[in-house]
Amino acid sequence: MIYNLKTRFRLRIFLIGLILPIGGGLFASYASASTSIGTSDKTVISNTNLSHTLNLAFTADTQPPDPDVFYAGQGLAITTSVYQGLVQYAPNTTRHLIIPDLATAWKVSPNGLTYTFNLRRGVHFHDGTLMTSVAVAASFKRRLDVNQAPAYQLADLASVNDSNPNVAVVHLKKPNSAFLDYLASAYGPKILSPTALKKYAGNNYDQTWLRTHDAGTGPYYIASVTPGQQYILKSFGNYWGVKPYYTTVNISIIPDTTTQQLELEQGQLTMGINELLPSTAINSFETNSSFKVYNVPTLDVSMIWVNPNYGVFASQALRTALTEAMNRDKIVSTVFPGRAKVATQIYPPGIEPVGTATFAPKYDPSVLTKLVKKLTNKTVTLAYQADDPNSEQMANLLQAQLASTGLNVQIQAVPQATIYSWPGNHSSSLPNLLIETNWPDAYNPDTWARIVMSASGGLNYLNCSVPKGDALLNAGREATSQTKVNQDYQKAGDAYAASGCWIPLGYIKGSIIAPNWMRGITYVDAIPRTVTLANLYPEGAKKS
Repeated sequence: MIYNLKTRFRLRIFLIGLILPIGGGLFASYASASTSIGTSDKTVISNTNLSHTLNLAFTADTQPPDPDVFYAGQGLAITTSVYQGLVQYAPNTTRHLIIPDLATAWKVSPNGLTYTFNLRRGVHFHDGTLMTSVAVAASFKRRLDVNQAPAYQLADLASVNDSNPNVAVVHLKKPNSAFLDYLASAYGPKILSPTALKKYAGNNYDQTWLRTHDAGTGPYYIASVTPGQQYILKSFGNYWGVKPYYTTVNISIIPDTTTQQLELEQGQLTMGINELLPSTAINSFETNSSFKVYNVPTLDVSMIWVNPNYGVFASQALRTALTEAMNRDKIVSTVFPGRAKVATQIYPPGIEPVGTATFAPKYDPSVLTKLVKKLTNKTVTLAYQADDPNSEQMANLLQAQLASTGLNVQIQAVPQATIYSWPGNHSSSLPNLLIETNWPDAYNPDTWARIVMSASGGLNYLNCSVPKGDALLNAGREATSQTKVNQDYQKAGDAYAASGCWIPLGYIKGSIIAPNWMRGITYVDAIPRTVTLANLYPEGAKKS
């Protein structure tokens, strides 16, 4: 299975999450109660705040909310509300913890090849079908049949034994230390109704039907879709868990962020969901007494991709000098004041222990200055995503810094779709540098390095190859000793960092912008760009 992740469109929102995950090898059974932020302040609210309708907005239409196709950001507000997997990451915590979802407990065989999941009983799909192990087997098979970007998470699947309706036994072809994180990922395998999958299969494994319908077990179902205009979710009356306060969720497509900001201020939008807002706009809500801005940790990393194949930075010495020539502290503090810290590792924050897989070059532009003097061609192209004002600002700052070393940096605004077409394209027309902010699929180094840095990675935009890093990455994934897993992933990180192909700038906090009467804000940093919609409620309301 090729890790073709070019379809991972970074559709921005500014409802973000925090959590540090993972599950164990023995039977695990945890209470799934969640905590939330924003519960201490008492505010007098009007009856209009008690509406059961939640109004949100995306900046652009997302990919189809089909969990085996979807690989974006904004649409996670839909897919994580409609579908559920076997396990999930615990919310609002700094603990690295995987907890139950549709599975209540699980165990892993000593050889790492067999995962046994006890399934939650009495769960119904939105079409009324009872959830059993047959659904797990059908859902895993469907992901491999569809074979879109998220299919890599089941590449090692051998079979699913569904002989016991209440137990799903998953067999792998080889050990995979990241497997539970794959299952807990926002993009991980979700469990779909086998009745719906059979009824609406068509000639493309239900993909046409699931563009406008769903087959999930979540607290919401997809009531209607108007492509390019609106998604409407309705609460599912037979949901097995706590019923959501908001029975209707309207999600409109509003491309202009200024319009979104205005509608949020005027109350037409209940909460804002667009992380493309610059810091100045976020600051305006921080000074507005009608709103609260919650700056929470995420796994987002702003980073520079370096092209090692053509031009100035084909030289290892120049790539190394480049890492020392930029003032990362200045860039991060200017663009994300109070909302980011300078990256210290090649991986996203907290995924590997502090002090391992480090990235801490000394700031010394003199080395690059000396090397640039010897160059015949001093022109460098620096690209950024066209609709991201934060990346544009970072590009302008970097341009000024590198100009002082003698480089002539030409900035290019590049459409998102174009950037995602670069992996595997070794054309000399690709830029020398790219600035972008992205995140891993899960709270595991494999889901960052394999996607961003491995030779076949779908977000390896400028096609850098580090064979040593790739070999260590594979070794870490197949190791069965946690000590060996950590050692291999850390050594892989060191190899990728030494290449000079990736320069992490900062770890970015997310900003949840909500009216001051909103309660139940629950977030998971491994699930980017959303909060748990089903947990939201207005102060003064009764929760079911």
